Amino acid sequence: MGNIFQLGRRYTEAMGMTYDDENGNRVNPIMGCYGIGVGRLMASVCEEKHDQYGPIWPITIAPWEVEICALRADNAQVKAEASQLYDALTRAGAEVLLDDRAVSAGFMFSDADLFGCPVRVIISPKTLGRGVIELATRDKSVKEDVALADAPARIVALIQQLKDDVWAKVPESL
Repeated sequence: MGNIFQLGRRYTEAMGMTYDDENGNRVNPIMGCYGIGVGRLMASVCEEKHDQYGPIWPITIAPWEVEICALRADNAQVKAEASQLYDALTRAGAEVLLDDRAVSAGFMFSDADLFGCPVRVIISPKTLGRGVIELATRDKSVKEDVALADAPARIVALIQQLKDDVWAKVPESL
């Protein structure tokens, strides 16, 4: 994940940076820099946390915590419920992606797998007919129907549970 660049004396000479060596001579130091590349970090996480469909982001570094898949967003009730849930979750501080594109369920779910959001919410005419949303985690450890009225609180609780699970694995001191 880390990288090292050996820069030589190019920049220390250009800046006029010197030090006195053990013989009292003025010398330009050899310069290097060290860093942790975000791209390398993402690749390392994906290498460790994925399945055949795409990445499974830990919630603490996921681009979004929740993805709402609004199937048949051309349906007024689906559009309204998805928008209301999006608003409620963002007010609660959740990082939410709302997918309300006019695409097939399979296409939307395939994209959702590639995004790797830890929590997925499915709202469709079918789920609304039962008065629920489908709630699932990307790692498939949770899959349940949740009553519409209870959805925001249940999703926020699941987000917190996933964060707590991550932090429980972090040692208190290194």
